[in-house]
Amino acid sequence: MKQKENMKTPNNGFACRLKALVKLSLLLVILSIQLKVYAQEDVEPAIVDGRVTEEEFGEPLEKAIVQIRGSGVYTITNRFGYFRMKLPPAFFELEAIHPGIFSEFYNVSTYEGILTPMGAVRLEPVAVGRLQQRDIASRIDITKTPSATRNTPVINMMAQQGGTDFNELFTGEPSVYLLENGGGYGSSEISVRGFAANQNQVVFNGISLNNPETGRMNTALYPGLSDWGHQAQFTSGVASGKQSELGQTSLINVLPFMPHKKFGVNVLASAGMNGYLKTAATVHSGLSDRKIAFTLKLDRTAGDGIPDFTGFESYGMYLNLFKEYSHMHSFLLTSVMKTWKADLRNRPDSISRISSYGIDHNSGWGFLDNSELGWNGSFGIANLSVLTHNWHMRVHTRLVSQLYLELENSAQTYPQGMMNGMTPYEIPATDRGLVDFDAISAANSEQTISETDGISTLAGVSRTTRYGLQTQLIHEIDDDNKVFLSADLEQYTSDHFAGATDLLGASGFMSNADINGNDQAATNFVEANFLPKTGKADKVDYDYRSFIRKGGLAAKLERSGNRAFGYAETGIYVKSLKREDYFSYETNDSHGTTDWITQFGWRLSTGLTYRLNEFHSIRFNSGASGSPTRFDVLFPAGNNWENTSAKNQNLYTGELAYVLNSARFFVSLRGYAMYQQNRTDIQRYGLNADEEYAVLSGLNQFHRGVELSGQITYFKRYNLHVSASYGKWTFKNSANAKIYDESNQLLSESDLPFDGYKTDNCPPISLYARNEFNLLKGLEINVNYYRSFASYAPLLVHDFDNDAVPEQLKLPAFDKLGAGVSYYHEFRKKQNIHVFADVQNILGSEYINQIYSNKSGDAFGSNLALYGKGMSWRAGLSITF
Repeated sequence: MKQKENMKTPNNGFACRLKALVKLSLLLVILSIQLKVYAQEDVEPAIVDGRVTEEEFGEPLEKAIVQIRGSGVYTITNRFGYFRMKLPPAFFELEAIHPGIFSEFYNVSTYEGILTPMGAVRLEPVAVGRLQQRDIASRIDITKTPSATRNTPVINMMAQQGGTDFNELFTGEPSVYLLENGGGYGSSEISVRGFAANQNQVVFNGISLNNPETGRMNTALYPGLSDWGHQAQFTSGVASGKQSELGQTSLINVLPFMPHKKFGVNVLASAGMNGYLKTAATVHSGLSDRKIAFTLKLDRTAGDGIPDFTGFESYGMYLNLFKEYSHMHSFLLTSVMKTWKADLRNRPDSISRISSYGIDHNSGWGFLDNSELGWNGSFGIANLSVLTHNWHMRVHTRLVSQLYLELENSAQTYPQGMMNGMTPYEIPATDRGLVDFDAISAANSEQTISETDGISTLAGVSRTTRYGLQTQLIHEIDDDNKVFLSADLEQYTSDHFAGATDLLGASGFMSNADINGNDQAATNFVEANFLPKTGKADKVDYDYRSFIRKGGLAAKLERSGNRAFGYAETGIYVKSLKREDYFSYETNDSHGTTDWITQFGWRLSTGLTYRLNEFHSIRFNSGASGSPTRFDVLFPAGNNWENTSAKNQNLYTGELAYVLNSARFFVSLRGYAMYQQNRTDIQRYGLNADEEYAVLSGLNQFHRGVELSGQITYFKRYNLHVSASYGKWTFKNSANAKIYDESNQLLSESDLPFDGYKTDNCPPISLYARNEFNLLKGLEINVNYYRSFASYAPLLVHDFDNDAVPEQLKLPAFDKLGAGVSYYHEFRKKQNIHVFADVQNILGSEYINQIYSNKSGDAFGSNLALYGKGMSWRAGLSITF
């Protein structure tokens, strides 16, 4: 009998396949007939709609492909995952596909003239450990949140992995301005709603990447977010988070990609303008029987730079290791590393020189012995390791804790000295506008060099250690109420000193250490190797150490209902700062130290989203916060002199929005008002010869405006994205200005009437439009346009010397045109290919991106400024198998 059964099996299998083939053929015939009937409009079409979400968290998936299997009929979901299709009455197999998420099939029957709602189409993720990652990170549900929040589509993140500047992802957000103050390699910053870039916060895998001393977010690890990020969430204004301290004006939360459940390999290559080349390889081990999975990614990025001579080269490593011990305990280890060497446009130049030599010109660059050389650059190595433990204490209670350690060894190069009575930036340029390093080297070789009669290149070295613990208790009270309780501790220490990197042909460098006449020359240099050599370098200037300690608590309550979602959140923290100076050139009092300076910070926020019906909602959001004085503002001088004028900086915010969300339309109209109180600013430009720096305190800013963000789907698969912002960003009241010399002696003090003047270097009026054409399944072509105007120059302390009401320079408007293409295709067994390319500033528009001084009329050309990037392009290919 067994032999007979075995004999029958192949015949039965063939019969089954033949039967299935016949059914499929009949289905295609019926479908073609139905489509013809539908095309002739003899039959009223049926409508199918629904919302594609990922299964684990129910988060909507933008740009998912929803298609009728076996045909070319498909559509694309909008930013809230909604889709709608017009179909002939028939029986279909509907498939939903999304990059990085498993596809799913659904059987659907449609009837003439009847709406068939599918509800939530849930896709299973390919990755593991996402719950452990998400609990501690500041991820919020955009369908509920009252704040202005946007999730970057995964497909856009995948294309960005072939780029450099991570912040380009946020070009289309209202009231967002990209400061191109770096060299095109992750060093640029973001201004939101007219406030300084260092008031934003960037969180990666639950850990803030902002520098604790300056608040700046262009840290050494910042470029890696293009390589390691799987999803990015951008929030303007009041943000909800899991940390006690949050940025006051916006939050960028980045979740890294996780180990996959199945073994897989991805390779990526991207090339572009000026020798740009990025290569990367990723390996996913798959989830073993012992519940272990890991991901390892290695990448290299190099190029001659987008502006001329701003070359860069970096190597990156990403490791994510997941282990589940039981249903109660699991661990996630994430470790990232970057080693880099980059040449930056970190010093503004006069408008007249840029006009003479072109927008790619950088006066800090030139040639020595026919080799490129510069003195404005950076190099170093940085590592961040995070261990996350998820303890599922009870069914509705979880405790998530993170231990993290960040190590950084970096340097910023700069020139120092005098030659023929001129500073380095006063030396005449070559006929190309470059520094004549050959002439400097020849002059150096003819004399003994000191800090006053010769020029060499120095490096400001920073050796930093940051470690901490943060933990969060999550308890679901019931189906509608959830509470979060958080605590965090952090210790930051950084050693800063100057060392020589290049003597430019000099036989020795008599450093500041020789002030006491010891005839000591620098012989051990700071070198930009793969592992930078800084530890044994001679310190040619004083060095100092900064210490920052922080501890805080936060609590949040969320309540969800059928029509309403609300939250209330608070945080309080204490921060202690200390500075120690070591003056190597002093025989007495060579060591100076401050006492610990303790300050308190706090924040409060609340918000409400009320759904009028399925498509319309009203959203209200408000918050207040007080931020302690930053380290670089408290200690602005070259020693431990304390700035007593610095005070806590407060910010008060209110927002009201109307949101329309349907399958074809998304509209968000938001009005906001933000009042900032007691900001302190340190000015170093536009001062006289005997003045070292100026302290402006008591600066108050009142920013209000309207933001529009929308998406329209037309012609079935074409999407038009539009964002626009109009703001009135002004100073209020007067500010106190104190000018000091290099010995921290007060030279002058005055009250400056800042009231009514515009905040600087941020356009309150901007427009962005992006038209996406989904020509074929998985193929998207886009054309984008950006226009910015009504931006102003900063007011400096001496602008008020001769005029009680000085004119504030208004910058010329500018626009940029860009285009891109992306093609994503999944094969069987979840193998895929992704091809992408884009071009920016196609027309090569010249524009002032950022200005540092305020002179009009005949003196306009002497203003210091940075111009934006010219035309650039890149193209890449990613394959997963």
